[in-house]
Amino acid sequence: MFVGSEDAKVIIQGVAITGITDISFSSNVEEKAVVLLADRGINRKINNGHNVQCKISKPYLGKDMLQEFTGITNLSGQFIYGTDALDFNQGTISSYSISVDTDSSPKISVDIKIFGDFKPTTTIQTSTPDHQFENLGPESAFINVENRTSILTNFSYKVDFDVKPTYEISSIKSSTSKILSPIKYSVSADMLMDEQEFVDMTGLMQSETFSRPVTFEMKNESSTVLNTYNIPNASISSQSASVAAGDLVKMSVTYQGLEINV
Repeated sequence: MFVGSEDAKVIIQGVAITGITDISFSSNVEEKAVVLLADRGINRKINNGHNVQCKISKPYLGKDMLQEFTGITNLSGQFIYGTDALDFNQGTISSYSISVDTDSSPKISVDIKIFGDFKPTTTIQTSTPDHQFENLGPESAFINVENRTSILTNFSYKVDFDVKPTYEISSIKSSTSKILSPIKYSVSADMLMDEQEFVDMTGLMQSETFSRPVTFEMKNESSTVLNTYNIPNASISSQSASVAAGDLVKMSVTYQGLEINV
């Protein structure tokens, strides 16, 4: 019997993640072959560790559990399809992003690297439910730059983690993995200029310590903060302003942030 998407779900750290629209797994095996003398055969050996790439996409429906899993290097879980499943462990989120615009609901995208087991099973794990759905309202996204809040029309946030596994001799599975510094953040935003937001860029190229506090928040219709996205040590990398006849002044900015993983 064929299994459809209605019979599939994902469990991570014992939580059944809700709202997933797309999920994919892919893996590559690097193998080296040596032809033996006197036509005695071929010696084949896997010469690199096992690595499975997982991609998850979902709309932002309320407080996001996936953000809470960033920075953890031993994620485990299960991909369930019908009465069968795939177990995995030693997973780490290598990229997390959220994008918001005025024409559609916020979207989340996550990349996970799995260095441990990735194998079929018929034993379905028990799980706890994800956070409940929230009504976001028309003004759910807010950006705060140096204590000034502007009206957003478009926003995207991404954080990348440099994940390195450790392999032991005679093993294709990672024994441990570590997130190396720096953790890299990138942010872009389009906003209406209701406050003075343009920055004097003169001399910024000569400054090694230029940093601005930048925070992005998602709120529900009761103005309760659901998720906060900080850009540590944020440095502005570009800015532009535009206006057309009969329209409001608009501004576009991009920031880059770096963080030491402790």
